[in-house]
Amino acid sequence: MERKDYLFVYGTLRRNYNLKLKDKVAASIKYVGQGKVAASLYDIGKYPGARKENSADEVVGDVFVVDDPEKVFKVLDKYEGNEFVREKNRVKLRSGKSLNAWIYWYGQKPVGKKRIPYKDYFNYLKSKKTA
Repeated sequence: MERKDYLFVYGTLRRNYNLKLKDKVAASIKYVGQGKVAASLYDIGKYPGARKENSADEVVGDVFVVDDPEKVFKVLDKYEGNEFVREKNRVKLRSGKSLNAWIYWYGQKPVGKKRIPYKDYFNYLKSKKTA
């Protein structure tokens, strides 16, 4: 059986977020569906950061299958920089199925960062605009 690489994204790399960088990898990733992971979400500034610290919390995001992992992760690792750590983690899809996907975890302590009460970063952005 062919091993596939999956990617779970929860912030600026999501499907409906307008980020030019995604053009560099668009041909090598295919949208699978929405998923969620057990994690806490923080407002880091212009983007969110998820941390595996409270298994009662959930973060919602998009799951992609990665056709050219070497190319895609070279681009995304550079984009995420030293602030984030890429690790595999269990992701639960809307269908109920689970899979292992690469996730960029926020690698710093979120001291002074606002915890996002929403599971979905997009909902949080909408609430910020109306506040």
